[in-house]
Amino acid sequence: MKRSRYFLAGILAVAAWLCASAVCADEANDSIWRNHMATAAEAAKRGDHDAALQMYGAAAKRAEAFGANDVRLAATFYGLAQAHRAQHAYEPAEKNYLRALAILESVNGPIHERNASVLTGLADLYRVQGRYAEAEDYYKRELAIIEKTRGPDHPAVALALSNNLAALYRVQMRREEVEALYLRALAILEKALPADDPQVGLALIDLAEWYQGLQRYAEAEPYYRRGIPIIEKTFPPAHPRVLLLLNDWGLVRQLQGRYGEAESVYKMMLSIIEKAQGPRHPNAGIALNNLVGIYEVQGRQAEADAARKRMLEITNTPFRGQPYVPFQGR
Repeated sequence: MKRSRYFLAGILAVAAWLCASAVCADEANDSIWRNHMATAAEAAKRGDHDAALQMYGAAAKRAEAFGANDVRLAATFYGLAQAHRAQHAYEPAEKNYLRALAILESVNGPIHERNASVLTGLADLYRVQGRYAEAEDYYKRELAIIEKTRGPDHPAVALALSNNLAALYRVQMRREEVEALYLRALAILEKALPADDPQVGLALIDLAEWYQGLQRYAEAEPYYRRGIPIIEKTFPPAHPRVLLLLNDWGLVRQLQGRYGEAESVYKMMLSIIEKAQGPRHPNAGIALNNLVGIYEVQGRQAEADAARKRMLEITNTPFRGQPYVPFQGR
């Protein structure tokens, strides 16, 4: 979970409470400012970052009239920061994040839920620049706010742990800390949410993929087994996320020499693809290629040849399937 993000939702969330928390003395000016902000947000949503910057700049000129510590000015700086970051203009993005944070902390104090989006934006900005110590500091400040305002066992804490700190530690290969954060996040979600909640499923998959990446296949397998059925309910049939998970789950079993179980997973994957996308869809080529490897390692050459023939009949396959990896034992 591992990405550069454009926090349109955060912008809208901040903007929604602005006039409610400030006295709108100049209603006409406030109305124009709101129109500029809405137009900028729409431009950002469709990926027109030049237009977003232009409209956030126009909004900033209006917001300056509200006063140096008005939360509407903070929201405008936040929007500018997001738009600059989307264009990889990191220096002006950092400047505007810091200006927004200074206003919010002046108005709300350092521990306030409305500060969290700006702290996350700054931390993400530092992470993509490799400024890991600064990123960690801001992620931890954000986490402290969420723990203080929502409680240590709130699902938002789990998301901050897995999406932010764990992602940062993964880049730095701080393996023990990553594992501890994922386990803590899962424990929080399992306590707070139903067992089949999508957030629980994603937390299970985080751990499964982490263990797989470390070649700790026996530990990865039960998390795949628990998480994949939840993800299958969450996404449409043959969604790329579901297919990738089935592919990985089959590989985990294959690498442990559990060829019969791996075959079952790959056949399930093929069945889902054929039902939802048709038997000649390129995705079917991946599943068939997986089956070829499983059959060959067991000496089932006739079945391997038949699966390969079907695979080669699927034209225009734009990718390679899972390579055959023989089981080496321990």
